[in-house]
Amino acid sequence: MKLKDYQIDVLDRLSGYLSALAAKRKEAEEYVEFQRGKGRDAKLGDYCRETWQDLAAAGALPKVRLPDGTEAVMPYVGREDGRKRAIPNVCLKIPTGGGKTLLGTIAVDRINTEAFKTQTGLVLWVVPSDAIYSQTWRTLANREHPYRQMLERASGGRVKMLEKNDAFTKQDVDNYLCVMLIMLQAGSVKTESKAARIMFRNTGRYPSFFPDVDDATGNAALLREHPDLEVNDLTEEGFAIGGVMAKQSLANVLRLTRPLVVIDEGHKAYSATALNFIASHNPRFILELSATPNPREHISNVLVNVTGTALKDEEMIKLPINLINEGRADWKHALAAAKEKLDELNKAARKVQNNQDRYIRPIMLIRVERTGADQRDKHEIHADVVREHLIEKLGVDKDEIRIKSSSNDELAEVDKNPAYEGKGLLSDKCPVRYIVTKDALREGWDCPFAYVLVVLSKTTADTALTQMVGRVLRQPGAKLTGVAALDECYVFTHDQNVQEAVANVRRALEDEGMGDLAAGVRAAGKGVVAGSKRVTLKRRDAFKGVKVFL
Repeated sequence: MKLKDYQIDVLDRLSGYLSALAAKRKEAEEYVEFQRGKGRDAKLGDYCRETWQDLAAAGALPKVRLPDGTEAVMPYVGREDGRKRAIPNVCLKIPTGGGKTLLGTIAVDRINTEAFKTQTGLVLWVVPSDAIYSQTWRTLANREHPYRQMLERASGGRVKMLEKNDAFTKQDVDNYLCVMLIMLQAGSVKTESKAARIMFRNTGRYPSFFPDVDDATGNAALLREHPDLEVNDLTEEGFAIGGVMAKQSLANVLRLTRPLVVIDEGHKAYSATALNFIASHNPRFILELSATPNPREHISNVLVNVTGTALKDEEMIKLPINLINEGRADWKHALAAAKEKLDELNKAARKVQNNQDRYIRPIMLIRVERTGADQRDKHEIHADVVREHLIEKLGVDKDEIRIKSSSNDELAEVDKNPAYEGKGLLSDKCPVRYIVTKDALREGWDCPFAYVLVVLSKTTADTALTQMVGRVLRQPGAKLTGVAALDECYVFTHDQNVQEAVANVRRALEDEGMGDLAAGVRAAGKGVVAGSKRVTLKRRDAFKGVKVFL
């Protein structure tokens, strides 16, 4: 896999940070050793903050635009673990479609080898939703996938994938790169509800990390060395170890192993409960991957800021976004217009295949109001009604349509179908051209063949536009075709205020980390005011008599 220029720059900047961090840590450790040699008590200073301040002074960090229009590097956001030790934590700001997961897997290699001189250990990969969990597991667990291959390279071919219910041993952590995928909600809970969570239960699944139950001396020594471990009160059991013993829980194993933590969609882990959950498990490093961190709120240390323009220059995304509004026509007219566009795209795709030997099958995403079997109503735009209309009125083959919802996931059989050779929707044997959904594709779903988004749910159009536009942005093969129609994407609405719809699409770009590309949204169709008018803009007094060039 050949990395894009901006991806190489991201990794180079990370390596520069890791080198500076290692140097500062060495200085701090030498100082502590010197003081203790003199008989003085000393603890490791906040070398993480000092590293950040040095990089800021050297102009090596991105600046943030402040409300007053000025730009500045934001102050360092410190994190401490359960034992009050500083945790190195940085954020890679990468827009949706920019390869966050790929860069995350390569970053694991860089952090382990350059900062900690190891190829083994525990990586806690934290995701915010079921959809992203499923997608990430499919890629990291598949030995043929590039993401997994990056992890294999990082570990010398010794990767062990884990979920939170899986048992593993200290020997596994010492000899393998153990990557545990976990939902943020699995641990970020209030204290009073911990007992209900698997992470905090005394399961007895991890005996290799703890002394034997009857080893009073060993258990006492463990708690002296690791006072932040959660304990069981064993007074009634008669164990003479001060009445307590460390729980054999996953939470305690994390505290002992000090994992490297990767937080996908890191901006969703900003609550105090979530931040405390992550820090309390003694991570040796926190890497945040996010399209929209908010450093202004003093939460993230943005080390790298990749813009939407960088993705556009590398041919990663389809632009412009064409917004077509069907005036006050009903949803059937909007769907018919969208099908007409999809047919045009398919004709163009066949020419590209003949001329460039490059397979593209444009797909339409249709956002409806209801999908549940018990929710069908003649007054609502239901998935089944839309499917029937596509087949009976618009002449679409039933094999080309799939419904994707929480209760009816017809895309699952596409992913598992052996006839598609593990390529799913990207297989040239797959017939799917229409995907009907409500909320199931808002995040964690990625198919570069998705070209057309049709928003039929008029009552929630604003939400649908901001949450689903990102699903049609990715360019197939991260390479332009040279055919304008196939290098752009299309959004169809009906009975919408066009200016508001355009604003929502632009807001969607901001939510995907590509606010700098907001000008790449153009409106067409009914409801768009044609022509232009001359407007006189009065100069402010400070600029009177000054030549201004536009």
